[in-house]
Amino acid sequence: MRIFFSCFLLFFLCSCYTTGISTQTTSLCDYKIENNKEVKEIISINRGACFGTCPIYFISISSDMSGVYHGKNFVEKTGKIEFKLLEEEMNSILQKANEINYCQLEDEYFEHISDLPRTYVQIFDKKILDYYGAPKELKELEELIDKICFKYIK
Repeated sequence: MRIFFSCFLLFFLCSCYTTGISTQTTSLCDYKIENNKEVKEIISINRGACFGTCPIYFISISSDMSGVYHGKNFVEKTGKIEFKLLEEEMNSILQKANEINYCQLEDEYFEHISDLPRTYVQIFDKKILDYYGAPKELKELEELIDKICFKYIK
């Protein structure tokens, strides 16, 4: 009986073993600029058309902090404008992406509703379509990219 009880107790204790689940609140994303001589696009935002006067433009930011704006329709500046970000500005965008766990967000936020503009945001290899229903954190990231870049475009 003791052996049975001992085996039962051992089995019970082993079944209660849990793996250490972390309550870590840090980001799962780790976006940062690498010290690499190769210049590549790391951030972009593309705002598309609607049936009204939605601004249509594309902004691309490269790893060397250079940016290119292409304004198409319903924007103050049309055409191509090149600019250069400060390192702190680039880092603030990447930090925001890390804070909101950008890499873990859905690839698209879409509903079958007409007349909304499509916004594509890309950071490194992760591209997200924001059409309808995106979390406010993604909207805040989009606004931050616009705010920083439009300082140089106006």
